Amino acid sequence: MTELEILKRKIERERRARKQAEAILEQKALELFHANQELQTLNEGLEVTIAERTKALQESEHRYRQMIETASDMIYRLDSEGLITYCNPVASYLLGFSTKQLIGRHFATLIEPSYREKVISFYVKQMQDQQASTYFEVPLVDQLGDIVWVGQNVQLIVKDGETRQINALTRDITERRLAEQELSTTKLRLTSLIKNLQAGILVENEHHQVVLVNEQLCQLFGVKKEANELIGSSILTGNLPDRNLFLDPGSYEQLLLRLQRERQIDTQNELVLTDGRILSLDYIPIFAEEQYLGHLWKYEDITSQRIAEEKLRWSEEKYRGIIENMELGLLEVDNDGMILQAYDRFCEMTGYLPEELVGKYASEVLLSEENRGVVDQQNRDRQKGIAGSYEIPLLRKDGSLFWALLSGAPIFDERGQVVGSLGIHYDVTPQKQLEKDLKEAKYRAEAAQEAEKQFLANMSHEMRTPLNAIIGMTHLLSETSTSDDQDEYISLLKSSANILHALITDILDFSKIQAGEIAVQKKSFDLLGTLEMTKRTFDVRLENKDVDMVLEVDEQIDYIVNGDELLLTQVLNNLIGNAAKFTEQGSITLDVQQRERMGNSVLLDFKVIDTGIGIPPNKLDLIFQNFKQVSADIKVKYGGTGLGLAITRKIVELQGGTIKVESEHGKGSVFSFCLPYDLAGSRDAEQKTDAIDTPLQLDADKEVLVVEDNFMNQKYVSTLFKKWNVRYTIANNGREGVQLAQQKAYDLILMDIQMPVMDGYQATEAIRNTENLNQQTPIVALTASGIIANKERGMALGMNDYLTKPFKPDLMHKVLQTYLSNPNKHKDLAMEQQANFTFDPALDFDYLLEMYEMDLEYAYEMFDLFVHHSAKEFPQIGTLMQKQEREAAKKLSHKLKPSFPMVGLPALGQKMAALEQSLALEDNFAQAQKLYAEAVEMWKKYEPIIQKDYQRLQKVVSPNGTTA
Repeated sequence: MTELEILKRKIERERRARKQAEAILEQKALELFHANQELQTLNEGLEVTIAERTKALQESEHRYRQMIETASDMIYRLDSEGLITYCNPVASYLLGFSTKQLIGRHFATLIEPSYREKVISFYVKQMQDQQASTYFEVPLVDQLGDIVWVGQNVQLIVKDGETRQINALTRDITERRLAEQELSTTKLRLTSLIKNLQAGILVENEHHQVVLVNEQLCQLFGVKKEANELIGSSILTGNLPDRNLFLDPGSYEQLLLRLQRERQIDTQNELVLTDGRILSLDYIPIFAEEQYLGHLWKYEDITSQRIAEEKLRWSEEKYRGIIENMELGLLEVDNDGMILQAYDRFCEMTGYLPEELVGKYASEVLLSEENRGVVDQQNRDRQKGIAGSYEIPLLRKDGSLFWALLSGAPIFDERGQVVGSLGIHYDVTPQKQLEKDLKEAKYRAEAAQEAEKQFLANMSHEMRTPLNAIIGMTHLLSETSTSDDQDEYISLLKSSANILHALITDILDFSKIQAGEIAVQKKSFDLLGTLEMTKRTFDVRLENKDVDMVLEVDEQIDYIVNGDELLLTQVLNNLIGNAAKFTEQGSITLDVQQRERMGNSVLLDFKVIDTGIGIPPNKLDLIFQNFKQVSADIKVKYGGTGLGLAITRKIVELQGGTIKVESEHGKGSVFSFCLPYDLAGSRDAEQKTDAIDTPLQLDADKEVLVVEDNFMNQKYVSTLFKKWNVRYTIANNGREGVQLAQQKAYDLILMDIQMPVMDGYQATEAIRNTENLNQQTPIVALTASGIIANKERGMALGMNDYLTKPFKPDLMHKVLQTYLSNPNKHKDLAMEQQANFTFDPALDFDYLLEMYEMDLEYAYEMFDLFVHHSAKEFPQIGTLMQKQEREAAKKLSHKLKPSFPMVGLPALGQKMAALEQSLALEDNFAQAQKLYAEAVEMWKKYEPIIQKDYQRLQKVVSPNGTTA
C-alpha cells in the first residue's frame, strides 16, 4: 500500500471520528441548554409558593449536579471576571490540578501563552454580541506543562443585559488535533515533493477527475494552463496530455485504458513524442482497504539518459572491437574469482567456449597449483581498488601452457564498491621464449666472460710468475761482476723481458677495461713528486739513447691533489714509453700546465712532446684504435700489440678527461690530455725520494714469512732480503704457511695466491679465522693476476695489501718500508683504536669482536666493500622478483647472504638464507615475497647505523689502511 493510500485512509477515519465527536458534543450542549432553561423557569417561578417549590428545586439541583459530576467531559463555570467558580472532577483528571487549585483561578492562566490573546478576544466578542452559545478549540497547559487541546461549548448566563455567569462544556481533542497536524504536515510534504519532482505528476480520483497535478507536467507537455486550473478535469475526456504529441497516439490511448482496467502497478513504459523526446510512464493505482480511490501517473523525460546509454553502448562496442583487434583477451570475474563473462578473443586464446568458462572459478580452470597464490594476491589487491600488471602462465583447454601479460583492474558499482575485476590478457609466449633464449645467451656470455677472466687470471699468473723471476734475476745479475759479453747478454735479456712484460700488461689492461674491471680510486697524492718520479724513471731508461728527458711544470702547481695516482702514472708511462720507442735522438718533454682553478677544483693540461718519427696525417685517426698501428713496417721494426694508446685513451676518459694528438711526419708528435682534480692541501717542501735509495730502518729481530711455491721467485725474494739484511722464512705452499704461522710470530707475511695444496686465499682465511700468533700480522698478496675482483676477494678475506708480479726491487722495498719501518706501529695503533672505538650497540657487537678482534683497518675494509657493493646490490633482489626472475634473485640472495654478518647483521644474513631457500622452491614464491619484505624492513632500520659506523671507521682508518 502506498503512502498516499495510507494517508487517505487515515484522513477518512479522522473525519468520521470528528463528526461523531461533534455530534456527541452537540447533544451534551443541548442537554445542558435544556437544563439551564429549566433552571431559568424555576428561578422565574420563585413567586410560587416557596414551600412547594423548594423541594422540587432541590431534587432538580441534585439531579443536575449528579449528571454534571458523572459527565465524561470537563464542565466548569466562570464568573463575569473569568474566575473559575466551579469545575467537575474531570477537570482535575484532564489538567492534573486539584479542584481546590482550580477554584478561584482565572481561566486565562490555563491557556497556552501564544493563544491567550486570541482566545480572550473570541470570548470578549461573544459577551459583547450577547451570543448565547459558541464553540471554540483552545490549547490548555496542564500541571506538567504539556499541551492539552480541548473543544468547548460556552454558554452565557445574562440577566438585565449583563453577563452574570459563563458555563462551559469541554472535551479533550488532543489526539484528533495531533492527527490532523500530522496529516496536514504529511500532505504539505507530499504536495511539496510532487510539485518539485523533476517528473510530471498527475493524480486522479476514482471518478477519473484530476485532484493533483504539478507544474513539471505542464512544462513537459506544453500545457498553457496553470496546474491548479487542471483540477477536476479528466486525463481521458480532457485530452490531458494531448494525444497528438505522441508518435503513436493510438498505442498511447490503448496503454492508458489497459492500465486503468488492470489497476496494477506498471513502470518503465517508454513513449516517443513527435519531437523526438523519449518519456517513461509509471502507473500506480491507489487503494484504501481494497477500496479503489484513484491512481497516479508519472511522466519523466529520459531522452538524455537513452542518448547517453546509446553512446556508452557504442563506445563499449568500439573499444571492445579495438581490444579484440589488438588480440587482447578480456575476462570478467567477481570478488570470489568466479568468471562472469569471457570475451571472444580470450576464448580463442584458451580454446574454451564462453559457456564452458562462465560460472567457474578462474584459478581452478586456468592456473596450475603453484601459480594460484600469485593470482590470489592480485585479486586481494583488486578488492582494495588497486590495479596491477604481471606475467603468468595459463592453461589452455588442451592442457598446454601459454604465457600471458595480465593487466587487472577493479570493477566498481554505482556506490563505488568493488564488485569484481577485469583482466586484459596478452599472449607473450613468443616474447617469453625470446627472453628465455636471451637468458641462456646471457648465461653463456657470462660463462664465457667468467672463463675469459679465469683465463686472464691464469695467464697472468702462469706468465708473470716466471717473468717476475726473470726480471728480478736480471736486476740481481747486473749487479754482479760480469764480462762484456755477459753484460750484453744481460742487456738483451732485460730488453726481451721488458718487451714481454709490456705485451702482457697491454693485453691484460685492455681486457680489464673491456670488462669494466678498472675503476678510479681517488686518493690524495703529491702530483709534482709523481711527475719527478716519472722523469727519473725515464732518465734511466733513456740513458743509452741520445734522447733527453725534460720536465716542465707550471709554477702554480704546488699543491696536493685528490685523484688516481696509479692511473695517471700509467697514462704518462704509456705516452712517454711510446715516445721513447719512436725517438732515436732529440728530446721527450713532459709539460704540465694549470689551465683553470675554481674554488677547490683544478683543471690541468698534460703534454708529451717528442722529436721522433712522427705520424702521417692520414694515420692520425688510427692510433687510438684497438690493435691498430701506423704501418706494418712499424710493427715489424718496433713490435707491440697496438693497444697502448687505445688503453691510454680509455683510462684518460675514465678519469673524466680527453686526449688528442698533433704530429708532423718526420719531426715528432705532441700528445695532450686534460684532467680535472680536487685540491687536497699544500705540498710538502721536501722532494720525494726514490724508495730504493732510502735505507730500511729495521730492528734485527724483524722477520718475514714468504709463502711462495715458485722456486725462481723464492730465489729472487730471498736474494733481495739478504741484500737488505731482512730475516725471512720460506713456505712452499699455503698449508705449510699456515703451519708456520701457528708456530711462530712474524712481522709480515708475503702470500702468493695460486699455489698447490692450499692457495693464498684459503691460507689467509685460515690465518685470520683461527687462534694463532699471526692473526693480526699484515698479509701482502703476491699476485700475478690483474683482475680487480680477485684483489677485492683477497682484501675481503683479510689481506692488507697486494704487490703485482712481476715487481721490481723498489716496489718490494716500499712494502717493507710501509709495514716494518716502525716496530710498534701496528700494535700501538690496535691498542689505541681498541681503547677509543666501539661499534653501535644495535649491531651484534660480540660477532664483530669475534670477527675483527678490534682490527679496525680490517673492519673498515669490510664495511667499505659492503657499503659500495652489497648494499647497492640488495634492492636488485626486489626488482628481479618483481620481474618473476626467481633464479637470478636466488643467486643474488646467495651471493649477498654472507655479507650481512660481516657488518654485524647475522640475523639479516639468516633472513637472506631463508629467502634463498624459499626462492629455490617453485611453489613458494608468495613466502619468498614475504621474506624479502621483512628483509627490506630490517635493512631500513639498520642502513643508517651501518653508514654511521662506516663513516666513524673512515675517520679512524684512512683508505690505504694506515692510521688517519
